[in-house]
Amino acid sequence: MNDDREKLVDMFNSTHLGDCLRELSLIYDDVEKETSAFCEDYNIHCTAGCGECCEHFMPDITPAEAKLVASYLLLLRKDISLIDKVQQPGQDHCPLYDESNPYHCQVYSVRPLVCRLFAQCASRGKDLKAVFRRCRFSGGALMPERLEFPVESDIKTMDDYGLRVHSLESGEVKDLDEAVTNALGEVSMIAGFLGLKRHNSNDDGDDSTPTPSPQAS
Repeated sequence: MNDDREKLVDMFNSTHLGDCLRELSLIYDDVEKETSAFCEDYNIHCTAGCGECCEHFMPDITPAEAKLVASYLLLLRKDISLIDKVQQPGQDHCPLYDESNPYHCQVYSVRPLVCRLFAQCASRGKDLKAVFRRCRFSGGALMPERLEFPVESDIKTMDDYGLRVHSLESGEVKDLDEAVTNALGEVSMIAGFLGLKRHNSNDDGDDSTPTPSPQAS
């Protein structure tokens, strides 16, 4: 399990939120292992430094994924300005995108499923065959244009992983900014109940963090 995700699971140990984050993190472990093997087997690589897929894209994520990102922002990243940025309404691309970051993501270790699978995984067609298609951005130059696998193959697809993530928590899939904004309040409340410090201490010794208020979308 990734160190950041393991820390968050431990923080919420013996709570429903902790159980949810643990299950999601275990799915992400499988995704990382299996997509890495898939890309190596079929020579699929992004061009170094490319982040075009993130520049104009707002991921849609599940409630469980939103709670993981919210937990990371509140308890590990502890960047109030970034939390405020996520809560700004009317955004047309992911507020966590960072051009200067080598991963182009400010929450890379807890990034949602769609971000993990884009150009790294096959999808399931109407004929039930697994099909991989090259990334349409310039970063896809090092990938095969198309790969098709028979129905009986054991290739995992976006649908397979998506079903596992969607089964963790009921609730509507929403754009990342709205989903994380909604999750911040719940995560902050649970963290406060457990006595977890939600941001860096300031000069006057006040360690409290107001519960973020959901913004209008």
